[in-house]
Amino acid sequence: MQLIDNTGKEIIPNPLLDDHSSGNWQLAAKGISQYKTIYLNGRNYRCLWSTAETKEDTSYALMVASSMEEIHSDLQGLLFIFFAVIPLALIITGLTAYFISRAAFRSVTRMAETAQEITASSLNKRLQLPKAHDEVRMLGETLNDMIKRIDSAFKAQQQFIADASHEIRTPLTIIQSELELAERNSTDTLITENIKIALSEVDSMSSLTNSLLTLSKLDSMQMRLDRQPVRLDELLADCIQSMSATAAKENIQLFFHISEAIEILADREKLKSIFVNLIDNAIKYSHTNSAISIKMEKANDDLAAILIKDHGIGIAAEELANIFKRFYRCREVRARVRGNGLGLAIAQEFVAMHKGKILITSEPGKGTLITVQLPIP
Repeated sequence: MQLIDNTGKEIIPNPLLDDHSSGNWQLAAKGISQYKTIYLNGRNYRCLWSTAETKEDTSYALMVASSMEEIHSDLQGLLFIFFAVIPLALIITGLTAYFISRAAFRSVTRMAETAQEITASSLNKRLQLPKAHDEVRMLGETLNDMIKRIDSAFKAQQQFIADASHEIRTPLTIIQSELELAERNSTDTLITENIKIALSEVDSMSSLTNSLLTLSKLDSMQMRLDRQPVRLDELLADCIQSMSATAAKENIQLFFHISEAIEILADREKLKSIFVNLIDNAIKYSHTNSAISIKMEKANDDLAAILIKDHGIGIAAEELANIFKRFYRCREVRARVRGNGLGLAIAQEFVAMHKGKILITSEPGKGTLITVQLPIP
């Protein structure tokens, strides 16, 4: 500190402050206080010049300087807290909150993952419930009860379709046999024509019944693949041979092209069902006096491709997304072509069982291209 009277005489001298007191003590003597930061001996000091009065009404200029080292040390500590401790604390708090929330919602996540895996063919699965008897467990139990009711209803529907189809097949077989016998013994032309119409309807009912039985087995996962080595070229030749009479009735030619022999592991009967159905559709929707091309080739070393191209009525773009739906039939052909809308749905299921794909591109009035891709072992 330093004390100077109003004449400039140092009452309490301090050589260190002399260089900083000139001019400032006069203002302090007049009652004007000042604050200033000065630099002494390598340190910063905070100074105050102020008026000091005695009982004799004598004014003095008082200069007091205090080191700022402690304040700077405190500020360094605060800066460390702001730039290191607080961010670290925030990171730790965030990670802690993340792991706590993850642990809290782990059961919900498992339930959601299981729910995503549940389909019409896996309704026997149930959600894994948390140990805690809380609202989440209550939700899981409610969802499990709902899945159980859906599973029961779905199985009852499948059983009904299977039982009804079995029950219908027997009388249909009897009706077909009796109608065929009546047709052979009938001499009346009109009655013969009526019998042929009735036989046609019975054939449609039999086809629908067989398709429903197949779908029922597919939905209930009762159908399995009998895998064995199958030569695709030989199988396609058999399919074309079996459909040649149907094509000849419409004066449609079937052309078969193969680039090389291909053998795969597959269920022969199911593959035959696929290609017979696709060729039959191509014949149904082709124009009279046209041609259908069946081509087999390797798409790559691991994939065989069978392409069936017709020159028929084609399929509208808005219809393509629906043609694999069960019982779906395009509006333009419902009255022109007989069918039940199940053939493509079954074909797609059989192709999927073989880990393959079935693709369709079409242009109205120009024809349809169906591509069946099957893996080569």
